[in-house]
Amino acid sequence: MNDKIENSELFQRLLKEFLKVTYKLTLKYGSFSPDEFRKDLKRTQEETKALISVLRGMGMIQSVNDPIGNFRITTGGVNNLKVILTGGVFDIVHLGHIKTLEEARDHGDILLVVVASDETVKRSKGRLPINSQESRMVLLSHLDVVDVVLKGSPDPSKFLEIIEEYQPDTITLGYDQFLTEAKLAEMLTKIEKDHIEIIRLKATIPDEKSSQKMKNLDEYSFDY
Repeated sequence: MNDKIENSELFQRLLKEFLKVTYKLTLKYGSFSPDEFRKDLKRTQEETKALISVLRGMGMIQSVNDPIGNFRITTGGVNNLKVILTGGVFDIVHLGHIKTLEEARDHGDILLVVVASDETVKRSKGRLPINSQESRMVLLSHLDVVDVVLKGSPDPSKFLEIIEEYQPDTITLGYDQFLTEAKLAEMLTKIEKDHIEIIRLKATIPDEKSSQKMKNLDEYSFDY
């Protein structure tokens, strides 16, 4: 009995590993080739061929006609993953950001991060960010804990469009974000997405804030 349970748990872990790759490749390219799948998984061609056959048989991925030979994750495949959506400025990425992102990721399988636009930062903080939105997105894309980086819009209402497009199971809010759980729940109800779980993350390192670091830079920097 224990062997069966262990084998089942191992299968589920491997399935999620494979599906996470198909999910990210589908979002990035619209579809993916067997070779792209193989490179991301670091498997042999024979292993990749067998995996694709199994995933197709389970209805987790499907072939596409353009280009021929490519695949994409299906709704059934996505339903086997728990998608987490979070967002923020991430102007000067520090340990507090990393810990918060790790905590968010612990609540699911795929972490989507929306990066605030420069205009949004100026509107909320009264100043432009040190790093542009594009630079902040590139930086986050290099963090292992982040699966997909999304571009936030200057229009606050567009956030709901992101929710509708990516269908997250859970939305996490940083410990110091002004948006309240009640306000977000109200927004989700308006678009009939009130089934989405809302989690307020803990202040794992409360003194780690970009604003404080920028203040310290101003105080201790020198002009040459």
